[in-house]
Amino acid sequence: MTTMEERLEDRIYTYSTYLLRKFHRKVFRVGLSTGIKCPHRMRTGGCIFCAPETFTGEYLSCNLSVKDQLEQGISLVTRSCGEVGILAYFQEDTSTAGDVLYLKQKFADAVNHEKVLGLVISTRPDYIDENMVTMLAGIERPVTIEIGMQSIHDKSLVLLNRGHDFARVEQAVQLCGEKGLTVGVHLIMGIPGEDHRDMLATIRYISANPYIHQVKFHNLVVYRDTMLHRLYLEKKMELLSMEAYITELAELLPYLRGDIVITRLFTSSIRRAGIAIPEFQGVKTRWMNSLRKYIYKKGILQGTETAVTFDPHNNEIVK
Repeated sequence: MTTMEERLEDRIYTYSTYLLRKFHRKVFRVGLSTGIKCPHRMRTGGCIFCAPETFTGEYLSCNLSVKDQLEQGISLVTRSCGEVGILAYFQEDTSTAGDVLYLKQKFADAVNHEKVLGLVISTRPDYIDENMVTMLAGIERPVTIEIGMQSIHDKSLVLLNRGHDFARVEQAVQLCGEKGLTVGVHLIMGIPGEDHRDMLATIRYISANPYIHQVKFHNLVVYRDTMLHRLYLEKKMELLSMEAYITELAELLPYLRGDIVITRLFTSSIRRAGIAIPEFQGVKTRWMNSLRKYIYKKGILQGTETAVTFDPHNNEIVK
């Protein structure tokens, strides 16, 4: 049984803590789609791990308007969580891959909803430019942009078939940060060919970057019928076990600056049946519990190896 002294929220800067501090109430994200498919996937087959059906809610695939998507998503959240604040989360595919005026209207349809407190927009770094960022910066609600970084190592981006190099990620992060957007990045821990030093270098880079405010960790999951699945079967790629991933992630947390929000710790999948390796079909709550136990056993606290250590007892991060 978890005691008050054994909460993850007391050791790392969780997204729920961040949202409560920012909005002073419980807030949930509602997934939305712009209706535009990822151009990289359409052109090349996409990233080797990509399986859109595993993270897309059913109502997102029904060609509904943003307003109707919101109504359905908010209804689902309200039934399970009661009356809460809402963030409109454009999560499907590449949410800045399109005409600026078209997307401006889509995002306006979201922020004009009476229950929406702000926007979260997930995208690729190669679909971020000056015009797009200027439009996003003009939205009169808080805007967070989540950029698929995955790794700082070009060898890994090539392996993943990302279609861009790390320099493009740096440019996108800087452009968004300089325009005042809240910047989050997606990372994959355990990319084949990366060792602890490689992953630590990625975390050190994030901690040193003044524009990055949030990080979303993913374990590399093999979904059926993806390029990664085929490579795994053909080359017997060595992947981190869940136990190894949990240990690796925990040991990296002291090197993550304490004022950087951790918005996710494990890859999200709404359809576990699509996962090709049974070990990764497990229950996320068990993995979270294992991570919590390891962190407390080792006395790990986010940011202790940086200039900013997380302090759960203050509304402001101690520097």
